[in-house]
Amino acid sequence: MQFSIPLLACLFFLSVPLRADCEFSDSSWQQVKSKQQVELYRRKTDSAVNDVMAKTIISSDLSAFILLLRDTEQGPNWIANATQITLLERPQSNQDLVHSVFNAPWPVHDRDLVTLSHYEQDPDTLVLTLTVEDASDALPGILGIVRLQGVWARWTLTPLPAGQLAICYQGSADAAGNVPHWLANRMLLEGTFKTFVALRKILVTPAYQNKPLRDIREPSEKIPTDT
Repeated sequence: MQFSIPLLACLFFLSVPLRADCEFSDSSWQQVKSKQQVELYRRKTDSAVNDVMAKTIISSDLSAFILLLRDTEQGPNWIANATQITLLERPQSNQDLVHSVFNAPWPVHDRDLVTLSHYEQDPDTLVLTLTVEDASDALPGILGIVRLQGVWARWTLTPLPAGQLAICYQGSADAAGNVPHWLANRMLLEGTFKTFVALRKILVTPAYQNKPLRDIREPSEKIPTDT
């Protein structure tokens, strides 16, 4: 059973400041894997549930990332263990209220969560940041499904020269129910890594590239290619 933090879901805005490239001087981050062009880290917290951070660099437009997140039908094809992602409402053009369901093997109950996502772009650096807050009250609980607890995360997309894009994800979630914390931490790491590997494959497809969104400025004319 592996739970990742879905993109349009699971992000609670951190109270600590985050650098755009997610490079921290905080020595508490421990790298646990560097494979398939994905770097995976964990950090112990005051609670028993660890934080997770994942990073990758890929050739992609900024708009493509948002288009992928909003393609809810494709979500289960790349978000680890997701079985259903449903857009409930779009309050504003840069906000999405989403319900996500995750499969869990018997005898553990399936998990779900409800979140309100929000993205914004820095007008100077063009860094795109996606945050989401818990919106569990927007949808009643579902019989037989356990709602994830303590969910938070943040995605930071930093444009690089030559059309490259640095993608950083940081987050955490308690699997809730009768799942031991050591197992929940392992599932969080494994699920996040699987999601990033799949993200690298699907994001570069023609379905999402070269389709600029009106409210997102692409960096192609701002950051020159090294010669």
